[in-house]
Amino acid sequence: MIKTINVEDNRQAVCQWLNHSSKKTEAVSAFSDQEQLSLAFFDNQHQLGGLIGKRTGNTIHIQLLAVNPDHQNQGIGKQLIQALFDYGKKVGCRSVTVTTQDYQAPHFYQAAGFETFGVLSDTPVLGTDKLYFVKML
Repeated sequence: MIKTINVEDNRQAVCQWLNHSSKKTEAVSAFSDQEQLSLAFFDNQHQLGGLIGKRTGNTIHIQLLAVNPDHQNQGIGKQLIQALFDYGKKVGCRSVTVTTQDYQAPHFYQAAGFETFGVLSDTPVLGTDKLYFVKML
């Protein structure tokens, strides 16, 4: 029988089982060392941008990044990314990763120093590409 359960409960059990493996590695242990990250850009009392990510071991993955459309192209996204890079370096991370669609912001990530390491064509729908980026810190 397959059930849907709470992600954190499932992660805890899976990590515990993996850690008992006879071929335990640092990569497996890293999944026990996770941290949710939440950065926001404010102008006085108003939030104008936000970034949500997850640090796993020595890598941070950007899950969401957006800037209020009325305030785009003013350096807010760049400041959020730089704050994430600074935090990553401070805690000993080696890289930051992000996935985006070809119609979203690939040029933004490239301008921030990310390099493409993979492309999945026609994903998740025909006519669009999913892009995988990494920035080494």
